[in-house]
Amino acid sequence: MATIQKPNFIEQVKESRKKIRDCFKRSHEALQLRESILLSHIDQIEKDYNIKNQEVNTLLETLNKEITHTAETFSANKLTDVHQIIQSTINKKITELTADTDSSIEFEWNNQFETDIEQLGSIKLNSQTNISPTRTFPPQVKPVVPDYKAKQLPTAYCCKNSGKKAPGELSGPRCIAVHYQTGNIYIADCSNDRVQVFSCNGDYLFMFSEKMNRPVGICITQNKVFVTQWHGHYINKYELEGKLIKSVGSYGNGEAQFHGPHGLDVSDRNSNVYVCDSYNNRVQILTEELKFHSILGIDLFEYPCVVKVTRDRVLVLDKSDPCMFVFNSDHVLTNRLITRGDGEQINNPYCFDIDRDYNIIMSDNSNHCVYVFNQEGEQIHKFGKQGQGIGEFYYPWGIALDNTGHIIVVCQKDTNCLQFF
Repeated sequence: MATIQKPNFIEQVKESRKKIRDCFKRSHEALQLRESILLSHIDQIEKDYNIKNQEVNTLLETLNKEITHTAETFSANKLTDVHQIIQSTINKKITELTADTDSSIEFEWNNQFETDIEQLGSIKLNSQTNISPTRTFPPQVKPVVPDYKAKQLPTAYCCKNSGKKAPGELSGPRCIAVHYQTGNIYIADCSNDRVQVFSCNGDYLFMFSEKMNRPVGICITQNKVFVTQWHGHYINKYELEGKLIKSVGSYGNGEAQFHGPHGLDVSDRNSNVYVCDSYNNRVQILTEELKFHSILGIDLFEYPCVVKVTRDRVLVLDKSDPCMFVFNSDHVLTNRLITRGDGEQINNPYCFDIDRDYNIIMSDNSNHCVYVFNQEGEQIHKFGKQGQGIGEFYYPWGIALDNTGHIIVVCQKDTNCLQFF
């Protein structure tokens, strides 16, 4: 006959207390981590502000010396005129520097610091009971997670892939990038050897083509544009308006040499530039000044084509498998995702972007569609099919998220080759 045993409430109480202590301990660790991140932001802002102040002080010293020298050579009346001119120059320069500094600080505060504070209360515990606080994303990574199931038909489509060089028309467009402040869209117009810029509504704005040789990869920071040159085997750095600042690279497999450079991205942690050196089977890391820094993925990649860098991860798409390699901020490989959709093999993935939840939005060039995968590589949505109608693709290449949650797709051959979903 079965007997009824009295529950061991003492052990249950002990276990409950232990779970509570462990939970708060992990929460405390998460808050300490968040505090460290926020303080690092403040340190960087203070550093930038001090640099600007030093520039102002240096300018004042130089101009005061000029005033003293002028006083020795001009009459009193002329000196007054010169002094007024110089003083006006000082005031103008101080205003410019102050505005630049204030704008920079305001942007950092509004887009990073306040968001971090709001997210302090959002803490997730995974199945392994490790702390996983809601992360801080850099400006390059879009803050909005789109409603992917609603992305069936485009809200707008524009420009033509005509094979001509007329402004606003494309020939063999490749990667695209969105400037997170203005919303302007930069497209690597590969066959036309230029970059074309469109507004957030798809209206043509301007183009630039200095030192272009089959541009394929493009990324944008707050005030710079970086472009890979497929045939030239080099990397160009431009101002937002298209003025060439620097060009680095040549054919080869040495440091800062390339063989078919493709996708690239810039880390907002240290401004390093990550470049997919496709035929050399590696990702090269350069400094902001495009000097060689290090190599990622030695003896690991077969054909890396796209890289995305966040504060705590580096994601590299390898077309040969295809698969997605995931590294942590210390460049240690943490995961390898096999991205397949609906039981079928992805056929020629070309570009991808990621949202705040690490969902991967990928263009499948030969299957003429767009896949959305979660951070475990599982498909959560798919839209598009072959064709030239609304919501259809004909060889989709570049893909990007803007800061409002729109998905922007550019196709190689399509009457309406730039579509907004």
